[in-house]
Amino acid sequence: MPRLRRGALALAGLVATYIGVLAYPEPAFAYRIQYRQFDLWSDRPIDSSITVVLDDAIRRLQTSSLYTSQQRFHVFFCNARWRLQLYGLFHPSVGGIVIAPLTSNIYLRRSDIPHDRIIPSYAGPMADAKERPLAYYIAHEATHVMQGRSFGRFFALTRPAWLNEGYADLIGKGGDFDIRDNLARFQAHDPSMDVRRSRLYRLYHLEVAWMLGHDAVPLETLYAHPPAEKKLLARLREARLP
Repeated sequence: MPRLRRGALALAGLVATYIGVLAYPEPAFAYRIQYRQFDLWSDRPIDSSITVVLDDAIRRLQTSSLYTSQQRFHVFFCNARWRLQLYGLFHPSVGGIVIAPLTSNIYLRRSDIPHDRIIPSYAGPMADAKERPLAYYIAHEATHVMQGRSFGRFFALTRPAWLNEGYADLIGKGGDFDIRDNLARFQAHDPSMDVRRSRLYRLYHLEVAWMLGHDAVPLETLYAHPPAEKKLLARLREARLP
């Protein structure tokens, strides 16, 4: 029994330490800059062209009703693989992550800042790269931060993934989304609309865009009373646009 207790205490200590590392990572990042509403840290020097990327990210964020110019965002570039593993909850292929409800820190993978892109974990072209520059990833994850501030820190646990990720994709893309084209893709069973296989949020984006645009449901109402996804998908299968 004492051995089990010691083991439980040791495990609890490790978990508490890990949560502390996630919540207060600043000492592990040697480089820092501040620009507009962003505080950025990195384990490598931050290229000066990041200001152009951040201006674009803010442009995208300004399309959200959740955005205010008083909000601040904390971004950490994890260029070393082990850092991404540590701060990305051991998901080596993640582009960016906010670990709600533990912290509002934004962790991003290795990036090519001058060319406004993240560097994927695999060789070859990245899917939807044109629609998802580095500015997209920053705005996408910052939207998750705003969701937590507006709808509660447990929003990721209490709201459906299609709503949380679909809205973040909508804001992250800053209007670069053709609802007619994506509706046609969905109805034709295009692989890009399969979230699990494609690892894209096109379908979730379509669902949210339909509710906010076509149905004119206010965002606050949508978060208060999100519809059942099965019913929404059934509607989209039969939907026609003029």
